[in-house]
Amino acid sequence: MSVQPTGDAQAGPPFELGINYWPRRRAMYMWREFDLAEVRDELAHIADIGFDTVRLFALTQDFLPHPKTVAPDMVARLVEVARVAKETGLRVVPTLIVLNMSGRIWWPAWMLDPQGRPANLFSDPSMLRSQALLAGTCARALAGDASVRAIDIANEIDDAQRPASRDAGWLWASVLADAIRQAAPGVPVQIGAHLPSLTTDNHMRVDDLAAIADEDVMHAYPLYCQSARSFLDPALVPFSCALTAGLSGAGRPTLMQEFGLCTAPAGAAGDTITDDFLGQPRSQYLASEEEAAAYYRAVLGKLVDTGTAGAYAWCYGDYDARLFARPPFATAVRERTFGLVRADGTEKPAAGVFRELRKLRDSGKLIRGSVPRVIDVSADAYYRAPGRHFDRLYANWISEAEP
Repeated sequence: MSVQPTGDAQAGPPFELGINYWPRRRAMYMWREFDLAEVRDELAHIADIGFDTVRLFALTQDFLPHPKTVAPDMVARLVEVARVAKETGLRVVPTLIVLNMSGRIWWPAWMLDPQGRPANLFSDPSMLRSQALLAGTCARALAGDASVRAIDIANEIDDAQRPASRDAGWLWASVLADAIRQAAPGVPVQIGAHLPSLTTDNHMRVDDLAAIADEDVMHAYPLYCQSARSFLDPALVPFSCALTAGLSGAGRPTLMQEFGLCTAPAGAAGDTITDDFLGQPRSQYLASEEEAAAYYRAVLGKLVDTGTAGAYAWCYGDYDARLFARPPFATAVRERTFGLVRADGTEKPAAGVFRELRKLRDSGKLIRGSVPRVIDVSADAYYRAPGRHFDRLYANWISEAEP
């Protein structure tokens, strides 16, 4: 695998290898149907592949079952998983506000009115206080544990509900970041942002989030981006990281916190399907396992070359067929097969790509390049027309990479 940087080498920590995790047999039901032995086995497998870090998700339905009421048994389970991860040699990044997950918005019943409309996450005082309580309680329970790599405030919160203004988004992120820092001083804070923070005026601007968080992160999938040249476009992910670094203005590399693709069954060719995406039909591509491995290899090579802090694959495993009648898998077919391992636990070729990369890093031959400068306007100018600027800068990126 060729991952040698072509630009100037960048000093700093090694390229981080991470993975997003739900158990193969439990998926989003892991906390209420908790099986620590199963989690231990899978985390050991993740460590064996060569990952440094596992990102976990505290599903809000389970952790915040009532207003201003955090479930102590769920917090205890989160602490147990962090302990087991540490025993296997992994560090953890818990994501604490998890409403948007795998093609479904998992609202707790108490957040909805009789007509099913949610209260405002960003401006309702009770909602803000409840979220801050959850974030602070989980952070306090994990404080002082060296296995906690960082704490992520939320996962793509604007898909669940978009803040009404830029100030509302800033206030929400500030309140939750403060709650985490008070409870777990010294633990880096992340905010799980995704492509709409680059392509739309979603009131979750990269520069605003960067001023609050300790690290910049981005999620990018060609599957979900109209600007991508194909479902397997390998340039989109590294470009998104470089653009995030430029808009952030913080002078630090971006962590690609989520990237990946769904696959067809072993031995099958890639296939385009029509799938449900948050209630809307969308064409999606189930790549062949060989295509997926090639995609990961190309993307990882470019991420290293362009100075990205690290990359977290989405995700560990395909899900057991017994889950397919349950949300989100009953409607979001693509979500069944994003794993680096199959539902039976055997590894897809893509897992081998990460094994190779870890060996290369351990040999001292994996050297991060410098972050390219891609932004040529101020953040304020960019966000006056984010979609247009994204497409323009991406076209420049492609033309420079492929003259």
